[in-house]
This record gives sequence, C-alpha cells and structure tokens, in this order.
Amino acid sequence: MTAFDLNDPDFIANPYPVYAWLRDVAPVHYGTTNDLWLVSRHDDVLAVLRDARRFSSDLGNADDNPFNPALRSPRALSRLLDRLPPARTLLTSDPPDHTQLRRKVAKAFTPRRIAALEPRIRQIAEQLVDDLDGDLVRDLASPLPTIVIAEMMGIPAARRDDFKRWSDELVDGLLTGGSRLKMARSAIAISWFFARTVRSRRRSPGDDLISLLTTRDQDGDALTLGELVNFCILLLVAGNETTTNLISNAMLALFDRPDLWRRLGEDPGLASAAVEETLRYDGPAQGLLRITTTEVVIGDVTIPQGARVLPLLGAANRDPRHWADPDAFRLDRPSNDHIAFGSGIHYCIGTALARLEARVTLETLARRHPHLAPAGPPTRIQSPVLRGLRTLPVTVRPATVPAHPVATAQPG
Repeated sequence: MTAFDLNDPDFIANPYPVYAWLRDVAPVHYGTTNDLWLVSRHDDVLAVLRDARRFSSDLGNADDNPFNPALRSPRALSRLLDRLPPARTLLTSDPPDHTQLRRKVAKAFTPRRIAALEPRIRQIAEQLVDDLDGDLVRDLASPLPTIVIAEMMGIPAARRDDFKRWSDELVDGLLTGGSRLKMARSAIAISWFFARTVRSRRRSPGDDLISLLTTRDQDGDALTLGELVNFCILLLVAGNETTTNLISNAMLALFDRPDLWRRLGEDPGLASAAVEETLRYDGPAQGLLRITTTEVVIGDVTIPQGARVLPLLGAANRDPRHWADPDAFRLDRPSNDHIAFGSGIHYCIGTALARLEARVTLETLARRHPHLAPAGPPTRIQSPVLRGLRTLPVTVRPATVPAHPVATAQPG
C-alpha cells in the first residue's frame, strides 16, 4: 500500500487498517493525492501538536482544501466570504494572538460554569428521549448540542433550526464535498446574525455567554466584533459537530457490542467510561491540519518548510506502542490518556462541555431505553477528518422506568 486517497469512501468507512499500515511501514508519509504529510504514531503526533512554533495553525491564505477538492480556487466563494468580518480565530492562530484570544474566552468555559449546566442538559436529554422516534442522530445526538449552545448564547428557540442548518452547510461545504453556494450563504447569514446579536448584547448585556464574552478582561481588553463573531461561529459549528459525532459514534460502538450495551443499561454510571473509550477508539476528530514553519525531521524523514502536515489523532489513539489491545473497545481500561481533543496550546476549549453532554445522553438512554437497538445501516459523514454519522436508525422499545419518575415522600 503506497498510495491511497483520504477522500475515498472505503477509507472514510474504515480508516483504521490504513492507519495500522502507516504506523508500521510509513509513520511519516507524504501523500501526493492530497499533498499532505501524514503523521500516525502516537508519540510523533503528540510532538507535532505540542510544537506550535514549528507546526503552525495559521493556515494563511491557501486557496485549496485538501479534504474537499471541489473547493480548490473557488473565486465566487472567495468574493462572498470577503464580506465576512476579518478576525483572528482560536483554531487558526499562533502565539501571541492565540494566547490573547484563549485568555479572553476561557472565562466562558470554567469548570464551575460548565458543571452548573448539568441539570438543564439532563432536562433537554429527557425531553429529546421522550420524542425519540426512529433515528438517533436526527432526534437526539444532533439537536441536543444545538439546543444547549443556543441557550448558552441566549438565542431564541425559534432560531434553532437556522442554527443547525447553518452549521451543517458550513461543515458540508468545507469538509464533505457539499454545496459551495450553500456554505457561502450560511457563512454570511450566520456572521451577520451574530454581528447584530453582539451589538445588541453590548448595549444591553444579560447573563448569557455572548454577553460574558463582550465584557473586558482584567487587563481592560475586549474582543473585537470580528473576533466575537468568529468565536460564536466556532462554538456553534465545532461544538455541535463534535458532540453529535461523539454521541453517535459511542452508540454505534455499543450497538456493535450488545454485551457492553447491556452492562450500561444495568449500570448507567459506566457512561463516562464509554465516552472516554469512544474518544480513543473512534473519535469525532481524526486529524488536525498544520503548516511547517521550518524544515522538520521526524524519525528519518525530513518534512520541508511550508508543508501541510496532518497529525492523525485517530491513528495515534490506536497505536499499540501506547495501548494494550488498542483495536478493542473496552470499558475497563486502567487509563485512557487519549488525544482525541488535541494537546498543547490548541487543546479543545469545549472539552468539558462535550464530555458532559455525551455522558448525560448515554446515561439517559441506558436508563430509559436499555433495549434500544439498531434498525438499519447508518449513513456516515463523507469526510476523512470528521468521523461521525448523519443517520443512525433505531428501534425504540418501551422504557423500563417512567419517563419522569414521581417523587415519593421519604420516611422521616
């Protein structure tokens, strides 16, 4: 195996055999099809992620997209996107810009603030499980994070469908071969929506996430309008897609292992272990693009300056040099120091929220529908870097406990 296409449907369906070949035969591999250097072994991937000086996240003004060839040199798209407010983003900036941005937005994701969301997330999960009717992604995994982030931002419930459509069309256009025109229209619509919302919250702040982000930090600095808009888009798109895929990947893995799904039904407390193992075994993000700022040597391979490098999180998280029995899905791993959320300065800022949403969802499903079962083949997202499902048909059987148990008086 000397050549393969990351966009090939067979690879997208199951990339793990290719990952194994890469780790064993070509741990630093140049692919001519996508003009990418692939790094696959755990320690090498970790080194790339933690070296922001030599492996930059500032992708510059590249006019092509290695994961969607249809977007190469899109002139009409570029003209449309020129109308968006220019600004730095957390994902595509290096220090010192990244350091400043991260400090400003970190206040919105403190452990205390995220933990306080659990009762409301449980309520949302219960309501969606009540209405679960045939497709786990459509009815539960997709709407839950959209509702949560919309409420955090103080966005009216009437705009949730717009939020989801904008998010899906942005992701599809950028990474899965979707319509360029739809992507551009959604990018413009969501940008102007958030611009108007930010201006409104600056005039009349509330207790929502956008209002919090508009306040000045301890040094008296404030995010610019463009930075606020881009961060809101990042929260919506990256947060929704990651959590939706994490939930659907977890349920697919558990459906494939009925004994483990039964164990979760008997002990919903295992949901946290199931979430962590899903992140390692079949995580929602398979790679993170970087650009070399200088010539770099990894092992016995020299990567030139200005090269696009894709550290493969999915390959690293199944490296047998780091884990025993890495291709097995286990709930009893003694440790699970996966790198599904990245590492270093770009470690995902929304990690705690994604974990909380996924854990609560699995706990709710295991308690309410321990006999939930697949009802047909799933439909997979056609992307080599986003791993998840667009559909997951299910058969819903009667819950073993009431949807909303009635509280009884305790003897006293």
